[in-house]
Amino acid sequence: MARISKLPVERHDGKASLVPEHVIVVRVASFVFRFESVERLRECIKYYEKKTRPSSRIAARTLAAELGEDWREQRGWEVERWFERLPMYLLEDPKRQKVLKALSRALALAESGKL
Repeated sequence: MARISKLPVERHDGKASLVPEHVIVVRVASFVFRFESVERLRECIKYYEKKTRPSSRIAARTLAAELGEDWREQRGWEVERWFERLPMYLLEDPKRQKVLKALSRALALAESGKL
């Protein structure tokens, strides 16, 4: 059974920052997911909805274009997106289904304000 919670982010400097005040924590399949926003949670759900995924490598230039940054100097680099660093066992179909169910439940709780 998955555990879903919302935890405060501890700040040590005492200053206001762009760091979110809370994170959404989903514990499922012996793994802990932490999301700083509902948008990140939705992005992860979209990832786990796909049974097969495209190549995990993308050119840095492509990623930079998506992010709107100027990466002219770094040609030829390849990077991984955050969700591609997740453990491979979570992509096995039974675990993927559990993860997807737990993340969808977390999204429903977050959107309803019950989290």
